Amino acid sequence: MYLVTGATGNVGSEVVAQLLASGEKVRVFTRDAAKVARWGDRVEVAIGDFAKPGTFANAFAGVEGAFLMSGGPDGEPFVQLVAAAKAQGNVRIVFLSTILAGSPEFQIGKLHKDREDTIRASALPAKFVRAGGFMTNAYRWIDTIKTEGVVYNPMGAGKFAPIAPEDIAAVAVKALTTPGLPEEVFELTGGALLSVPEQVSILAEILGKPIRCVEVSTETAVQNFIRAGVPPHVAAAVGESFRVVREGRTPLVKDTVARVTGKTPKTFEVWAREHAPRFA
Repeated sequence: MYLVTGATGNVGSEVVAQLLASGEKVRVFTRDAAKVARWGDRVEVAIGDFAKPGTFANAFAGVEGAFLMSGGPDGEPFVQLVAAAKAQGNVRIVFLSTILAGSPEFQIGKLHKDREDTIRASALPAKFVRAGGFMTNAYRWIDTIKTEGVVYNPMGAGKFAPIAPEDIAAVAVKALTTPGLPEEVFELTGGALLSVPEQVSILAEILGKPIRCVEVSTETAVQNFIRAGVPPHVAAAVGESFRVVREGRTPLVKDTVARVTGKTPKTFEVWAREHAPRFA
């Protein structure tokens, strides 16, 4: 039995789907059973809340491994989450981290590195999946593409190698179900460096409509996040990651997906074609 947190998210839902496709038993941790109803009786449901540590023990009961999301609780609740796993025995942990965890001078990097270290301190067997920028971050553009035919770009001409959630999940599932993998840390990217204007151009061609790419400052992007309801400290951390790309400090292409799974990572063009209806 494997526990999956964040099962309704872009990566977590893929982890559930791939575990089920492999014939594994899955339990999902969620506040609302209706949100995971699509899997019916194929999954067990553990009702709980990251803000309610009393719900953690039932979630971990009898599981062999657990996929933990970086979007879970901060501080003491996360410590209690890991302690609940430890109380069940030698639960294998796979934690979805960020590639910036290798650079803890950045806010997002420090947050994830602190959580990694909490897991390490538990002495549980653990793997850390450090993913780069998600292809699904393009979903942020949907509203302005539909209403203005515009993508507002805070990353300038900076390039990074976006990765599809299913490729992140494939590595996570491999790490979760294969005890003998020697690596502790898996740094993941897609297979090609792209700027935001290049991604927008690909998407425009697929949609068959012009989309303008308008450059904005990272400060403007942070303020837009805050106006949209994102907590200021989270918005600032995201803005910092935008600045890292803008300044050309993320020209990384890792071969981890192919090496671990035996499959080349999905291209942005293929991913965009699959999800084009959401942008139309």
